[in-house]
Amino acid sequence: MDRGTADGTPVQLWDCGTDWNQKWTRTGATLVNPHSGKCLDVAAGSTANGAKVQLWSCNGTGAQQWQFNANGTVTNPRSGKCLDAGSSANGALLQIWDCYGGGTQPNQVWTLN
Repeated sequence: MDRGTADGTPVQLWDCGTDWNQKWTRTGATLVNPHSGKCLDVAAGSTANGAKVQLWSCNGTGAQQWQFNANGTVTNPRSGKCLDAGSSANGALLQIWDCYGGGTQPNQVWTLN
């Protein structure tokens, strides 16, 4: 994500670093940015391909629930879609999209440390 912390701030792909805006804490089925205290959220609870992934105040809705799969994909159970990076370029916005190929699509495979 960029350095914004407001509700609706888009989450972006970026080269790995150590700044707070790249840190997430897994709490049950949610991902929380510890600096902002905000959750990873699908905008407006959408289930459509291309729906924006953003920061939002944690509220426990299905838009903020994530399933961490053995093949490296992260799915939103409400939509059944995968967390997806539209491209590999810095600044690419995260979205949800139909899951393709299990762990074979690099734009849908994530590593949590």
